[in-house]
Amino acid sequence: MKSFIIYGASGYTGELIAEKCKELDYPAILAGRNPDRIRPLAEKLDLPFRVFDLDDSSKIQSSIKDCFAVLHCAGPFVHTAEPMARACIAAGVHYMDITGEIPVFQTIHSLDGEAKKAGVALMPGTGFDVVPTDCAANMVTARCKNATDLDIAFFSLGQMSRGTMKSALLQMPNGNRIRRNGKVESGALLKLKKTVRLAGKDRTGFSIPWGDVFTAGISTGIGNVTVYSMVPGLPVFMAPLIRPFTGLLKNAGVQSFLRNRIDSGSAGPDEKTRNSDRSYVYARAWNSANESEFAEVEIETMEGYRFTVESSIKVLEKLEKAKGLSGFLTPSMAFGSDLVLELPDTKILRQLPN
Repeated sequence: MKSFIIYGASGYTGELIAEKCKELDYPAILAGRNPDRIRPLAEKLDLPFRVFDLDDSSKIQSSIKDCFAVLHCAGPFVHTAEPMARACIAAGVHYMDITGEIPVFQTIHSLDGEAKKAGVALMPGTGFDVVPTDCAANMVTARCKNATDLDIAFFSLGQMSRGTMKSALLQMPNGNRIRRNGKVESGALLKLKKTVRLAGKDRTGFSIPWGDVFTAGISTGIGNVTVYSMVPGLPVFMAPLIRPFTGLLKNAGVQSFLRNRIDSGSAGPDEKTRNSDRSYVYARAWNSANESEFAEVEIETMEGYRFTVESSIKVLEKLEKAKGLSGFLTPSMAFGSDLVLELPDTKILRQLPN
């Protein structure tokens, strides 16, 4: 394999990916903004490293131009993704990241034309956001050709990393997001709810501003998309009690307090949890004019962070071998909806119609 950059390698997920690359003897180059964090990790793993920030595009380009791809793991992506993606286009280097933030997908999508001219692939969301959901969405769309609506849901007991929680915290003041008639619309958090059979039980969850609200509209062409999270430990009856207080998330003091609370917590799930927990993804496409015309799928897979490590490396492997990929791409657009089934410990549990 040709050399590639893992930028943000000293973060929780970046370090897990770096460790896996070392295990596979892949030529990863670790990179980030802070030498005091990158150097010790590079020495521990005996991998090369580079230190640069994202303020100077020419510096980014000179630091990445000898690699075939950048796997961008440094959040919050709403601040970091665009400068890295633009530098990748200018340097002729493929761009990947592990974001799940709708504004980031929208920003990267806006660079589609420039990337195609440069022959550069832009592939945000190569982790648990949005590989399994994107693949599931396209599985059901392929089996329901005239679908007008798409629901996606997922359930996982896994803990979030500090970086993921901080990214989510930045987006929560913006409320919920759904796609209607081809446009991404705003709405209230903890309002739209749905019950889905996942992991052998009926589970009720709420619509959330997950990346597929934007990406599934691109990859499937369906105009109405809603994503639900079946949140363990949140009784459904509590939602109306919590909803009035979500406006407080716009307050700078509240944001600062919550960021400090996040920093005081654990970095993310431990190895035992990553190797034992399971995740479940559901997608349903249907034709609103004909209820008998529908397709469903449920997929069982790994814990979210283990999944992100495995899926990002799988995409790197495929991207290096691929020819002619350029512009904005979701994982399934680039490599087909069966991509998720190429990953370890992943299988389809059920499909309808059979």
